[in-house]
Amino acid sequence: MPAMTLKMLLSFILAGTLLTVAGARAATPVVITHVADGAKTIATIRATEQLRILLPAPAAAPADHEWQIISNDSRILRLTSSPRPATAAENAAVTDKATSPAPGSAWATTFLALRPGRSVVRLAFVRAVNEGGETPLETREITVNVR
Repeated sequence: MPAMTLKMLLSFILAGTLLTVAGARAATPVVITHVADGAKTIATIRATEQLRILLPAPAAAPADHEWQIISNDSRILRLTSSPRPATAAENAAVTDKATSPAPGSAWATTFLALRPGRSVVRLAFVRAVNEGGETPLETREITVNVR
């Protein structure tokens, strides 16, 4: 009888541990916001955190242009949201910065940190239907260090 009780107790402990680990993985990751207001910037985050990059659009940006991702090390950072016009709340973070060219003209993209390492995220502000030979109006390079 004691052996059966011990097996049952170990089963409950194992099940509880597995549920705790599964719950921790299902939790919403912390989101770190980085405003890429310079040509080259650095962001540091922890593994499993999300990095939201806010990109101010150039002053008097043409309507047919957008931010596009040129490079990223997908072993370190997984893209979770392609560049898109920022929401009102995201725009507020950009307009708080003194270097913002125009309120309400930011773009946002989000990455999830998968493991420790370094990824250089390069973005270009180009025509939405880019045929490859076009010079970007602006570029950004964000070095992301994942601890």
